[in-house]
Amino acid sequence: MATVNNLLSRLWQRFATPQVSEEKLQATLLTIRERLPIPVFWLLGKAQSGKTSIIHALTGNTRGEIGNGIRPCTKTAQEYAFPNEEECLLRFLDTRGLGEVNYDPAEDLKLFQNQAHLLIVVMKAMDHAQESVLTALQAILRAHPQWPVLVVQTCLHEGYGSNDRQHDQPYPYDQNPLPPQIPNDLARSLLKQRETLKEQGVDATYVAVDLTLAEDGYVPADYGLPSLWAAIEHLVPLGLRGMMTELDAARNHLRDLHFRTALPHVLSYSAAAGAAAGIPVPLVDLPLVMAIQAKMCHTIASIYHQELNSQRLGEILSALGLGYLGRLGGRGLLKSIPIIGSTVNAAYSGATTYALGITMCYYFARIQQGSIPDRAEFQRIYAERLAEGQSKLKDYFTKLKQPKSTS
Repeated sequence: MATVNNLLSRLWQRFATPQVSEEKLQATLLTIRERLPIPVFWLLGKAQSGKTSIIHALTGNTRGEIGNGIRPCTKTAQEYAFPNEEECLLRFLDTRGLGEVNYDPAEDLKLFQNQAHLLIVVMKAMDHAQESVLTALQAILRAHPQWPVLVVQTCLHEGYGSNDRQHDQPYPYDQNPLPPQIPNDLARSLLKQRETLKEQGVDATYVAVDLTLAEDGYVPADYGLPSLWAAIEHLVPLGLRGMMTELDAARNHLRDLHFRTALPHVLSYSAAAGAAAGIPVPLVDLPLVMAIQAKMCHTIASIYHQELNSQRLGEILSALGLGYLGRLGGRGLLKSIPIIGSTVNAAYSGATTYALGITMCYYFARIQQGSIPDRAEFQRIYAERLAEGQSKLKDYFTKLKQPKSTS
């Protein structure tokens, strides 16, 4: 028993004071994140077509947060890094002023030609004045005909014909032909837009959505979002959907601003920890993974406006016990298995980082409420989040190990 306690004590100490300097950690994180597949979605659409609503639906960030995070990158385009530039998981490029000025994509193409993974053309379902968008799209495709195109037809409710009409359930817009319950004018408009693009020689995937505010009264407010994610994952198979879609368990227990702010950071550090653990040399990554996890914990503490001192860290790690730290150390041996070992190890390290991060969110949320979970609850939360993390990150790390296609 004394030997086990000594082992646990040493592992705790390594976590509390990682054997990686802050300078080396920052440099390594930068290198890791440069190697991660950060997809870039180029949004083409007129003003008020719903581009910001799409970013909001995919990331969960508020429109205010998106507006504050957008930065100009050319005269005619701006970009938004999610959750931020340093910990970026997903980047959006947004053209400005289409339909208002003569847009020449040459400058944007020069900047973005080695970045864009997906062109997302955004059109209001009932708007047929799309000449400026089509002209820009054709110019981009002439330069990069291999880029996949996703056309998102938005604001479906504008074609319902009545303010009292609600969304059709189940979602019928992925059927071909469109079923008769869809209002005639809306169905004709959707098909006309698609026919126009086809006549222009554009090979595209189509999704119809209605992304509204809660106060607009349409339920659900993110109508068509699952179909949008399915189309994105089909065209850009990077395992993003599992990572970016919150599972109900976490959402129901931690429905607050702090958690919504912390979650993207947890995902970013989980991806970095998994990538660090993917190096096929047994055990050498453990100090680095623990340093990444420690930095994540301090980030979460800052979001919750809490101090992460040695006493609190000891409470958390003590509650998680040998099961957490023992598995963290032991899983390094997985890398001795050729090829598969490093992939499994990456996914497991990512999942343990995710589980620790979400457990930290529970811990600080409970402190704010004036209570602390007991050991049994801590371990249950961690075990549930570990399973959730494995589910979220499995596809991401599987895709990470696959050869990258050239653009």
